[in-house]
Amino acid sequence: MNEERAQSGTEADAAADAVDECGDEPWQRPPFQVGRAIAALILTATGFALYEGVLVSFWSSPSLGIYNRSPWPVYLIFVAALVLTLSAVRVALSLESPHAKLGFAMLAFLACLAVGVGGGRFISYMIRGTLNPPFQLALKAGDRFPAFTLANQNAASISGPASSGAAATLIYVYRGDFCPFSRFELEQLTQRYSDFERAGVAIIAISADPVARSNYLAKYLRTSIPLLSDQSETILKPLCLVQTHRDGEPDSAIPAFVIVDRRGIVRWTLTSPYYRELPTPDALLSAARAVADGYTARQE
Repeated sequence: MNEERAQSGTEADAAADAVDECGDEPWQRPPFQVGRAIAALILTATGFALYEGVLVSFWSSPSLGIYNRSPWPVYLIFVAALVLTLSAVRVALSLESPHAKLGFAMLAFLACLAVGVGGGRFISYMIRGTLNPPFQLALKAGDRFPAFTLANQNAASISGPASSGAAATLIYVYRGDFCPFSRFELEQLTQRYSDFERAGVAIIAISADPVARSNYLAKYLRTSIPLLSDQSETILKPLCLVQTHRDGEPDSAIPAFVIVDRRGIVRWTLTSPYYRELPTPDALLSAARAVADGYTARQE
C-alpha cells in the first residue's frame, strides 16, 4: 500500500514538472533579483536622507541658503530627493518577484510621498510662513537713534544707543529666543565678536524677551553680547518693530539691523520682508567697519 502511494506521488510530481499538452511551461517561482532590490533600497534611502538632512540642518547651515531670500540649495535638494525616490519606485516595480515588488515599491512610494508632501510644505513655509507682518522701520540714515536704558541678561542696566569707547555700534533687533534664525545669527556674531572689537565696533541685541529668557539664551549661546530686554516696548514700538500675535502669544520683535556712530547717529540700516533673511557676519562687519572708519576720519 505504501509503495503504491509513493509511486503515485512520484508520478504526480513528474506530471507537474512535465510540459502539458497545450505546450505551456511548468510554473516556476520568480527569481529574487538582489541587484535591483539593493538599487531600490539605496535610491530610497538616499532620497529620504537628503530630505531629512535639510529639515535637520537648514536652521544652522549657511551652505543651504539660510542667509538667502530664496534658499535655492534647499529647493534643488528637494527636487533631487524626489527624483531619487521616484526612481526607486520605478526600479522596485521592475522586480519580477511579486512579494519583493510589493514590499520595495511600497517602501519607495512612502518615501516619495514624504518627500513630496513634506518638501512642499517646507517650501511653502519658506515662501509664506516666514514673512514679517507689513512694517516700515521708523528710522533712516542720519536720524538719531532713540536713547534708552534697558536691562541686559544679567539684569544690569545698559544705556545706549552708542557704546562708550566704540567708534560704531551694531544694534541687532532680534525676534526672541524662540526663533532658530535669531539664535543662529547671535551664535555667528558671538563667534566673530573679537573681529568686531578689533574694528572698534560694539554689538548689542534687543528683543521683547523678559530678562530671564535673555539670561537663558545667553547661557545657551555662551555669548557676552548684551541681550537687552525691551519687554515694555519702549524702543521697539516707536521704531515700528513689534509683531503682535493673534493667538495670544507675547509680542515679538521684527528683525532689524542698525549701525550708529559714536554720537548715536544712524549710518546704516537693514531690514527684510522675511524674518529668516539675515545678513552674514562678514557683511555686518564690513558695514560696521566702514562706519567706524568714517567716524574716525571725521574726527581727524
